[in-house]
Amino acid sequence: MKKRTKNLIQFILMILIGFGGYTAYESFSGDTIKIANWNLQIFGESKASDLSLMQFYINKINNYDIIFVQEIRDSSGTAFPKLCSVLQNYSCLSSSRAGRSGSKEQYGLIYKKGINITSFTDYNPDSQDRWERPPINVLINSNGYSFRVYNIHTKPEDVQAELKNLENLVDDYGNVIILGDLNADCSYYNNGKQSEFDSWNWIISDSDDTTTAKSSCAYDRIILNSDAKQEFVSYGIDKQEITDAVSDHYLVWFELKI
Repeated sequence: MKKRTKNLIQFILMILIGFGGYTAYESFSGDTIKIANWNLQIFGESKASDLSLMQFYINKINNYDIIFVQEIRDSSGTAFPKLCSVLQNYSCLSSSRAGRSGSKEQYGLIYKKGINITSFTDYNPDSQDRWERPPINVLINSNGYSFRVYNIHTKPEDVQAELKNLENLVDDYGNVIILGDLNADCSYYNNGKQSEFDSWNWIISDSDDTTTAKSSCAYDRIILNSDAKQEFVSYGIDKQEITDAVSDHYLVWFELKI
């Protein structure tokens, strides 16, 4: 009980002082926008109670205007709100919990104040049972520039079928982005032989590595349609200080001119 009380007091102090030395970002007002995706690997109460780990997450998130968080596994529903509560000048949204087994996951959306979320569509539950974790569809407006992001964490054993179902769902109109841990590489998916989203622009190449494992696999992907590609500026895979204790996935990001 004493340890739990001490941790609670530390967390309250962390919120009040902003993690000690944390400098808040101003609301979004730039000419470009940086968007990221990060599979946090079983992000739940345990990780949310680790103050040093939470500070690390905060420091990473502060580099981006929008970040999609994947693999939130928390039946208590407290971990993601706890993360959001210590983010200054950001707002958050989350999906419903999804999964065919007892292991349920959520998607989280963190975005800088000043960015407008026009719509947030959660395809869970899916009456056709097309995905283990149905995608979310978010329409975003930033300084008059509108774009749509489909965020999904595919089931490794069903990557091709799930991507095909996503391709059939997606409305390729306007600026559209497919983003997430697609497991679209190595033994799960052969991008050179499969045809899903072939007419789109795969920003992360097959030779990239997006996980901390010894193998080199581009599981996390950024896919832009032709309209969004016109505003594409750059992309990156943030590997700095991301170890297995943080996540088994690196953070992937890209930048658009708006």
